[in-house]
Amino acid sequence: MDKREIILDSAIKLFSTKGFEGTSVREIAKEAEVNVAMINYYFLSKEKLFESVVEYKASFLKGVFNELINKNTLSPIEKIDIIIDHIIERKFCNREFYHLLHRELSLEHRPQLRDAISDILLKNMIPVKAIIQNGINEGVFRSVDIELTLTTVIGTIHYLLTSDTMCRKLLGKKKDFNPFNNKKLKERLSLHTKQLMRAHLLKK
Repeated sequence: MDKREIILDSAIKLFSTKGFEGTSVREIAKEAEVNVAMINYYFLSKEKLFESVVEYKASFLKGVFNELINKNTLSPIEKIDIIIDHIIERKFCNREFYHLLHRELSLEHRPQLRDAISDILLKNMIPVKAIIQNGINEGVFRSVDIELTLTTVIGTIHYLLTSDTMCRKLLGKKKDFNPFNNKKLKERLSLHTKQLMRAHLLKK
């Protein structure tokens, strides 16, 4: 990895565990084994570094979703299945980071950072919207509200995984139940969300 990637990986680690407010540029520099001047050179400020971290983390899904658009060997609903699995996998594997993102999105005192995060995340939805629209154009999907369809998928996954406590209580599990280490829950959530989208999108 080059220095920029090392800084990004160090920032992800610290932001995820200590939050945006609790992490200093000096701490990131120490973790990355670089000086503060190098972080300022690449990213200008802690806010811009955080934006770059979000862009860095989001780029994987953006690439996967863009590749799916023109993959003619897959049906529109198969593409939606793959999208759902990738979103769920990222949520399970990067729980602290996604919790941090949603905390930042809910805050009012850093509006520029909040807007930047929103813009980055919404870029990932552009290819997904195109896949749904293509399915409608091909006559495979019903004519649905595409934006609200996306909120249904993301909201279903996010609501369940926002809080360990909420998840346990919703599912009627004991206190020692850890949703993020539970393969059966991941499979259950995947199956449910796919069934939901099939019922919503496919013509009968």
